[in-house]
Amino acid sequence: MNQLILPYQQNIKQTFENYYSDSDLNTQISEGIKNIFSNKNNQIYIWGGKFTGKSHLLYSANNHFSSIEKKCIYLPMKDYRLFDPDIINNFCDYDLICIDDIDCIFGIKDWEYSFFKMINKALDNSKKIIYTSSSSLVLNKINLKDLHSRLSWGLVYRINNPGDHLKEKILNKIIHEKEYNISLDVCRYLLNRKDRDLVSLIKIIHKVGYQSLSTNKKISIKSLSSIFD
Repeated sequence: MNQLILPYQQNIKQTFENYYSDSDLNTQISEGIKNIFSNKNNQIYIWGGKFTGKSHLLYSANNHFSSIEKKCIYLPMKDYRLFDPDIINNFCDYDLICIDDIDCIFGIKDWEYSFFKMINKALDNSKKIIYTSSSSLVLNKINLKDLHSRLSWGLVYRINNPGDHLKEKILNKIIHEKEYNISLDVCRYLLNRKDRDLVSLIKIIHKVGYQSLSTNKKISIKSLSSIFD
């Protein structure tokens, strides 16, 4: 397997096949990633809010392309304090470079300059780079203007927030993956009666799920009141 994911093990649960989307644009983004090696664009910059599937897409890209003998690397910039900026100097040895949450280093001089050098070298060698961010490039949070320019060279997509139907799918997926003992009608109940943003809903599902595991009892709509009272 010619794949390195830093600092995590390969996440085989995240694939294009189980990437849920109720938006034609979001589907277009995943198709654009799958076709990146047959496309003249060497970069894709994807931005959007929390829990919109950005990291899922990067893991999917790593898993997909490493299975067809591409050398891939993944770096989560939320953990940039664990790394030295020089860590990316040799990323050009890889066919696909996946940078998650690059906006975490916007405004940090050493990191911005390291990325500027790496991108120049990668593009000179026709390597492919995919970035995710919670920040639009239009917001101009980058101090190094040359880096801002380089990031703007490729395709830029905004990933859409999920609708209620997709939120329900995501919540049910979490229940299945975590093996929570929760009645599936709980998800629809929460969508209709609790905070509707996905971040809040996921927190609630985990709280309910932990309760189901600790009590070894199935959580139904009727038993929710005892958890939240």
